[in-house]
Amino acid sequence: MNKFLKITYIFLILFIFSGCANLQISKVSNTFAITILSPIIKINDVGFLHKSSNSLNLQIYSSAVNLANIKISEQICISAVCYEKKDFNKIFFLNEHYDEFFREILERQPIYNGQNLVTNECGFSQNLSKYSIQYEVCNNNISFNDAKNRIKIIIKELE
Repeated sequence: MNKFLKITYIFLILFIFSGCANLQISKVSNTFAITILSPIIKINDVGFLHKSSNSLNLQIYSSAVNLANIKISEQICISAVCYEKKDFNKIFFLNEHYDEFFREILERQPIYNGQNLVTNECGFSQNLSKYSIQYEVCNNNISFNDAKNRIKIIIKELE
């Protein structure tokens, strides 16, 4: 009976530790004031951007209630409804941009391979007249404006 207890104890410990090994730990988590205005969504509240090695998760809250949970990994999911990235772009941006378009905006990276990129003392800006897009990153703040489709994304980091 003693041998049986030892084996059971070892399996129990292995089970507990193996369950913890698969947990994703956020590498970066920042707080932002977020304004998103598009034909399908209008939000102006506080949010958190959680970034791990294989996903990006934007959670937007109002009065401690989660209004939107947008997760970008292989697909883009909004509050448990998932879309292929180009399908999401068609719905949200009213344009079939490339797959990593939304991720690049949230991660403060140049869009469209840095086309028309102008650097300045606080970051960079892009004027993509072909798409009617003005995009600027300055001191970790994001300003995205698609004049043609009336879409604005303004994200200001809170300290």
